[in-house]
Amino acid sequence: MSRKRVHRRTVLQAMAGTGFLLTLSPGFLLTGCDGGVRATELGTLGLDSEEYDVELKLYATPDSVSILPGTPSEVWRYRAELLKGPESTVSENPDSYLGPTIRLRRGQTVKIHIHNELPEDTTVHWHGLHVPSDVDGQPRLPIRPGEMMTVGFEVLDRAGLFWYHSHAHGEQGGRVGFQSYAGLAGLLIVEDDEELGLRLPAGSDELLLVLQDRTFEGANELVYLDGGMGAMMDRMRGFLGDRMLVNGTPPTTRNVATRPYRLRVLNGSNARIYKLAWSDERPITVIGADGGLLQQPENKPYVVLAPAQRLDIWVDLSDSRPGSTLELVSDSYEAGMMSGGMMNDGMMGGMGMMGNATLPAGSRFTLMTLEVTDSTNTIEPLPAELARARKKIPVTDATPVRQFELSHAMMRGFAINGRRFAGTTVEDGEKVRLGDTEIWEFRNNTPMPHPMHVHGLQFNVIGRETRGNGRGWSGLTQGLVDSGWHDTVLVMPGEAVQLAMTFERFDGLYIYHCHNMEHEDNGMMRYFQVQS
Repeated sequence: MSRKRVHRRTVLQAMAGTGFLLTLSPGFLLTGCDGGVRATELGTLGLDSEEYDVELKLYATPDSVSILPGTPSEVWRYRAELLKGPESTVSENPDSYLGPTIRLRRGQTVKIHIHNELPEDTTVHWHGLHVPSDVDGQPRLPIRPGEMMTVGFEVLDRAGLFWYHSHAHGEQGGRVGFQSYAGLAGLLIVEDDEELGLRLPAGSDELLLVLQDRTFEGANELVYLDGGMGAMMDRMRGFLGDRMLVNGTPPTTRNVATRPYRLRVLNGSNARIYKLAWSDERPITVIGADGGLLQQPENKPYVVLAPAQRLDIWVDLSDSRPGSTLELVSDSYEAGMMSGGMMNDGMMGGMGMMGNATLPAGSRFTLMTLEVTDSTNTIEPLPAELARARKKIPVTDATPVRQFELSHAMMRGFAINGRRFAGTTVEDGEKVRLGDTEIWEFRNNTPMPHPMHVHGLQFNVIGRETRGNGRGWSGLTQGLVDSGWHDTVLVMPGEAVQLAMTFERFDGLYIYHCHNMEHEDNGMMRYFQVQS
């Protein structure tokens, strides 16, 4: 399959709505980095206060980073400058294109000056955080090239692993897939007294993992979508790279000791679903999900991690011997048409969509190797109770239910209840009342899974039913983590999933969408309005 690629000293930029990669002059590439663009102040959105606990600058900028041996790759990335707050607030990742890890404390007030040094509009979405609508980084509030937007908010969420990424939308289509693929993503960790009191593994015993797949060609040029039929297939199934990256680099071996470790894992891929398992078949011990710690640890034979989802995993190596190794793998599963097969619903006229031949969906591969190099006598038992403070949302037979049908829009991408993304247009069925509790039911009538994300809140998964054809997907059911609090839920083909949510504190416009980035860029995204 012919693919367009990005050459050294060119901007990694996809032509909006086409997928072709453009080459631009080095002068254009460096415009945002050499003072050629003057920042324009847009004012402060959200919490506007004279004093903040934390203040920082965040830059979205082109750069070159060594990812594979040889020539550095052109990327877009975030950089940060801490102006006020604890030194631990910002941790740069100098050997990676990933944005700096931002650590905040519950109750802090935060002010962030976002500078766009890119050649196109961008935004920064604080994925999973409960923030005012205007701070949410939505496409309706773009930051133009050369502009600076300031956002302020209070950290209201309890401790958890969150992240931030672009949520841009151009005149000819979504730009989330391309800008995130180019490197605009980073981790955001919220801490609080309850979690710190549990004395879970921290520091070097806390392993942060961002899972992404990428494709490279030539002199290490990142490749996204090409033109023609290949790009159409990538948009329909979601882009799958042919090489795994963990924290922006190829998988590596980490030296560990005979003690417990906390793995905090983000699926930062555009479309790939991971089936995490240990190579020795020990259970995966899950202690947290999108919205923080579970009430109690859960053991599963494997765990499923869909795009945008996060999991906290506990692994105890106390009984391991120095010299032994343990691999974290993504195990194999049946991925319907995404791992080979035919479209049977007529959307593509019976055309096969084979997926990436090198690393198709459902492949087994290694993500990280832990090598025990040190022996310790540390005894750190896992608490039997983790999160006691936050109770599930109460629902009754009288709780209103909204239904959302996930479907194809023929040759135009995807739709929710027959509607594609239409800017800030909100239908009557997408208006909710501030303070109300509702059940949202997503029904998947397509041949592929959809990780559905709701902005501005966290929800409980209260039901999951198979009501139709699974379209060849199997081997994932036992690993779905529905306990606890979430902002993204995986809805499998033929499934209906029910979510309980309460619309608290903030009114205004928010978004709900599939977090397969090519799906949201191609219509499976809508605004909803919280009315006071």
